[in-house]
Amino acid sequence: MEIVSLIIMIIGLVALIFIYWASRRTGQDFTQQRQNRPSIDQITAEDGSEISSIAADLPASDGKLPNENARTILDGWETKPGPPTPPDPEPETTAELPSQLIMFIAAEQAEFAGTEVLSALDNAGLQFGEMNVYHRMILTETGEQSLFYVANGIKPWTLVPDEVAETSTPGLSLILNLPSPINNREAIHDFVKTAERLNHQLDGVIKNQNQEVISEEELRAYFAMI
Repeated sequence: MEIVSLIIMIIGLVALIFIYWASRRTGQDFTQQRQNRPSIDQITAEDGSEISSIAADLPASDGKLPNENARTILDGWETKPGPPTPPDPEPETTAELPSQLIMFIAAEQAEFAGTEVLSALDNAGLQFGEMNVYHRMILTETGEQSLFYVANGIKPWTLVPDEVAETSTPGLSLILNLPSPINNREAIHDFVKTAERLNHQLDGVIKNQNQEVISEEELRAYFAMI
C-alpha cells in the first residue's frame, strides 16, 4: 500500500509541474504576439488633433486611455432640426360654376366659307348629330354622350353639312353645359382647346358670350373657375 501511495504522489507532482510549465509557455507566447501586433493608424479629429481610443483596453497611439468622462461616438452627433412642418392646407374653395360657357369663333372680315367650316369641324374631331349641330362625343359609363356642341353663329343655328357646304357664315358658337358628364376641369380644357383649334384653322378671332375678343389671360381664366 505504501508503494501505491508513493506512486500516486509522484504522478500528481509531475502533473502539477507540467501544468505550471504549460501556463508559463502560454503567457510568453501571448506577450510575443502582442509585441508583434501592427501599430494602429493615428486617427485625427476634424481640427487635426489626435483622438484617443474609445476602447478602454486598447491605448491609442499617444498612449492615452479614455477616462470615465470621455465622450462617446454618440456624443459627437448633433441633432439637426428637420424641415419645418408645412401648415395644414387650407380647404379648397370652388367657385360657383355658371350653367353654361359660350364662345364664338368670328370672322374678322369676309365670312367663313362653308367648305372651310366643315373641314375645320372634321379636323377638330367633332361629329354631326342631334339638333343638327356638331358635338364633341365622349364615352361614359352610361354610353356615348355629348360633352359640348358647336352651332352656327346665326339663326337657325344649324350646321347641316349639305346646306353649310353651299353657304357661308360669320361665325360659330361653342356651348358647354355645366356640370359636365366628366370632370369639369377636363371638360373646360377640351372646350377651350377645341375653340383654339377651330379658330387657328379658320383664321378668325375668339370672343366671349358678350361678343368681346378674348385675350390669352381670359382664356387661362376659364381654368381658374374650378
